[in-house]
Amino acid sequence: MIVTLTMNPALDRTVELADPLSPGDVQQAIAVREDPGGKGVNVARVLAGAGATVTAVLPLAEDDPYRPLLGDLPVRTVPIGGRVRANLTLTDPEGETTKINLPGPVLGEQEARALIDEVVAAADGADWLALSGSLPRGVPADFYVDVALAVRARCDRPPRIAVDTSGPALAEAVLSGAIDLIKPNDEELVELALLLDRSVRPGESKELARATRSMRREIADDPAAAHRVAQRIVPSQVRTALVTLGGDGAVLVDTDGAWLATPPPTDVRSTVGAGDSALAGYLLAAVAGEDGPGRLRSAIRYGSGTAALPGTRLATPADLPTGIVPVRALD
Repeated sequence: MIVTLTMNPALDRTVELADPLSPGDVQQAIAVREDPGGKGVNVARVLAGAGATVTAVLPLAEDDPYRPLLGDLPVRTVPIGGRVRANLTLTDPEGETTKINLPGPVLGEQEARALIDEVVAAADGADWLALSGSLPRGVPADFYVDVALAVRARCDRPPRIAVDTSGPALAEAVLSGAIDLIKPNDEELVELALLLDRSVRPGESKELARATRSMRREIADDPAAAHRVAQRIVPSQVRTALVTLGGDGAVLVDTDGAWLATPPPTDVRSTVGAGDSALAGYLLAAVAGEDGPGRLRSAIRYGSGTAALPGTRLATPADLPTGIVPVRALD
């Protein structure tokens, strides 16, 4: 049993372009589709597609047009006054993805507390709880910490807890010491390291962007450098870090060691949901009792499977690449 929390769900509208995106021009679209989005919902959809028992918790009004898109996905919802935001994704034949994310509703303190209660009720006895995505307006940066502490204090059988977010929300989660797994990409990992080192403050956007670019170039030149960054927080502040590196693969660092895996040859059509699929793949392997390299391979296969699909489609077991996923241990 795996539970996901999506605080800021989104209606994902994907437009597939006939030619590469050209700003300022009128372009022809060859396909349009709508899917229920939001990182936690994406994780839940991949898990459900793989046959896992899953429950998705999210804030959602009863009459929101987003609800029918969830289909038969098991959900627990907390009613709110606003509507789910809409995101626009543009994809072109070269696999280039451009996203425009709109602001979502403002959540009040009472709605936030109700969501914590819903998560506690759903997560008792579960194997994993995944707290995924950005936080909506009105919710403080340490909200995921409040969720994690409530789950650990109030559940008779608390699950292991994964967090996939960014910026101050990720930093707060790591500093709490209540998180088992984080899943940043390279940019999010570098930003996290800078925030934790107090090298740059959250409000210093230009300095943060400059420092992040410099460290990301180091990781691009040597993907194993992500291991050196992750070592700053594993295992001292969080037990495991799964760092996704796009086409360069992923690095897994935990208390047993560190590994780098590279994906099999993949014809990338859209990167939307690839990171969420990688987290789902990791959780599936973790529940199955696989070791670090096995969990990392599963993450790579699911992330690559989704990247090879158009728009916002998410990988099922039938979509997974069959090529070899090389894994090597890092010192």
